[in-house]
Order: sequence, then C-alpha cells, then structure tokens
Amino acid sequence: MKVKYIVFTTALVLLLSVYFLNGNTLNRNSQIKQSNEQTLPQNPLNGRIVFEQKGCIDCHSINGYGGKTAPDFGKQNFFGSDYDLISAMWNHSPQMLKQIGDKNINKQNLSEKDFRSLRYFLNFLRYLSVNGNISNGKILFNKMNCIQCHSVGKLNTKKISLNKMSVYASPLYLAQVMWNHAAKMQNMQRQSGIKIPVFKGNDFSDLSAYLESISPNGKKEKVYMSPGNPLKGEGLFKSKKCYYCHEQKHIGPDLTKYNFNKSVTEIAGMMWDHASSMDAAMTKYKISYPEFKNDEMANLISYLYFKNQSKVPGSIEEGKNLISGKGCISCHSQGNSYNAPVINKIGPFNNADSFFSELWNHLPMMEKTSYAKGKTLPKLMPSDVKSLYLYFNRKNR
Repeated sequence: MKVKYIVFTTALVLLLSVYFLNGNTLNRNSQIKQSNEQTLPQNPLNGRIVFEQKGCIDCHSINGYGGKTAPDFGKQNFFGSDYDLISAMWNHSPQMLKQIGDKNINKQNLSEKDFRSLRYFLNFLRYLSVNGNISNGKILFNKMNCIQCHSVGKLNTKKISLNKMSVYASPLYLAQVMWNHAAKMQNMQRQSGIKIPVFKGNDFSDLSAYLESISPNGKKEKVYMSPGNPLKGEGLFKSKKCYYCHEQKHIGPDLTKYNFNKSVTEIAGMMWDHASSMDAAMTKYKISYPEFKNDEMANLISYLYFKNQSKVPGSIEEGKNLISGKGCISCHSQGNSYNAPVINKIGPFNNADSFFSELWNHLPMMEKTSYAKGKTLPKLMPSDVKSLYLYFNRKNR
C-alpha cells in the first residue's frame, strides 16, 4: 500500500474515532432501511476503501490527506441523494477522465456496491463535526455564562463541576447531557437574568474540547460514541413523541422544512435552541419532556440527518423527452454503427446505484464517440438523472 494511503487511513480513523465504537459491534456489510424505502448504511466508513482502491484519493483528498488536483471533500462537502452525486460525477467526467489520462492511471470501474459505498462515505463526512477549538471553547465557556453555575478543573463547592465530562471523547455527549437538563437549566437562567446561550456552527465541539483539555482525567479510558443508527432513530422519533408533535398533531414546526444539511453537533445545537419552546408546549399538552441515554441522541440525530435529504423530482415522461433532447437517441438507435445498446433494451436496473455504475463504466467510450462527432457529453441535472432512471425502469417497456 502506498505511504499516502497509510497516512490517509490513519488520519481518517483518528478523525472519525470519536463517533465510532471500536470493535465488531457494527456489521460492516449490513444496511438498514427507512420507512420511505431509502436504504441507509450501518457503517459509512466502508466507503473509504472504495475511495482508496478505486484511485479517488490520487486526485481528491479528505481534509488535506490525498491528491491536490481535485476538490478536498473535507472542505467541499457532498450532501444529497444518489442522483445528486451521479449528476456531479457525470458533469465533471471530462475533467476527471483527462486527469486520469494525464496521470497515466487506469480508470477503475465501479460496481453497484462500490458506488453505493462511496456515496454513503462522501455523504457522511458532512455529518461529522470537525475537531473542537480549545481557545474558542474557553471563550464560549465565559461568553455563554457557563462559568456562572459550573466549575471545571479546580473544584468549587458552590458550583456544579464539569470535570467528569473529560472522559467523553464525543462532543455529542455534552450535547446530550445539556439537552436532558435543558428545561431546568433554561428555567434557572431566566430566573437569574442570565441570557440563555444559543449554539451554532461548531460551538458544541469547541466547548467540549475546552472541557476535555482543562478537566483532570487521570488514567480513565475515553468513552466513545456511536455515529448513530437511523433506524433506531426513527423508532425514537416516535417513542419520544417527536412524531406526535411535529407530524401527527402539528403542535411543533414541520421538520421537513428545516435544513439538516449540517454536522451532528450543529443539529444538536438546533435541538437545544428549540428546547425552551418545546418544553412550554409539552407542559401545555401534558407530554413528558424527552430525555436521552447511551447513544439515543446520536441515533435520533442521524435519523434527522437522513430524513430530509434532498427530494429529487423526476418522471417517466420527462425521461422520454430527455432521450431525444440530450441526443442519446443519436447513438442508441436501432442499427446504430457504434455497437451501442438500443434505448429500449437498456435496463431495467436494480436501483440508481446500479444505473450509474453502468454509465460510469462506459463513460470513456461514450465520451470518445461524442468527440468523434464533434460534440461533448450533455450536462445532466439530478432531476434529469432520476427521470432517465425512471424511464429505463418503466413497467410498460
């Protein structure tokens, strides 16, 4: 294995270790399914193997580890559906194929499983918050008036010590503890005239990093947190009465209108900021305030993260129009001289991942044919990709 692969893998494991349990508690090949039939990964880290083995790392990097000639996925996060990634890769294929040729690298084919794993991996990078900034965390500890009620490091009998927080490696533990005490804390803050803090961006990670840096830890082993199981999160969404308030009775806001294209700690911050109004509503309707333990908050947030992924429009009729509008028919007509499959014989596909793996594997030939005709590959929007997929998978073929 190349040295940069070893460095990349080591760095990535360190980056993600605060969210993943180390061991065999996760089935690497298993997947879970939501009620909307969208399959979800149990362990998105599997995709890093595809990212390395298929040569993506030769051009792309993750937070600086990897190639420098293509976007860094740690800085330009991908978020969206399979159709979003398909259209992005398709539209950038001329540049990608050129770089592959310039580097004298053999283009790697992608199987259906490869593409799915890669998509999960790239998508999941956005979910993980970056490492906290200790200096900023110290500023927040004072600015948010945490210091008024809490002590850290040196014990103060008049304040509640936060030294035990240092054992938790994930900032999500801090978010969970604060959520469980949110109603009580915010009540006391109002009575004392203390402004209730509002969390945004990487605040939870920064505050957690500061608490960890200043708290005496001794030789205690760090406690790590699961990245979250969306299927279990869906169950919690119902059992904790989130569904009852947000969807069934519409007591709370419609969550489908919220943007959860954020890191796990940013979403936790949104929940904290919502705690006060939620507590008031639950008191009014005599509903118990939900508390979380173990990995429950991680499970719920991972469900929210995947729940609102971009909904891509598309139709069979539009797919039919695209066949001629994008020039597909010029190469895929009956009796064509390019040995290209006839439109009516393309598909059906198991899913969009299977559809794109076929497209990707034949891209060099398609691009070469287009250039020979003095044309370039047509640009595709995510809705175009979905419409084409629906057309090739139509029942009445």
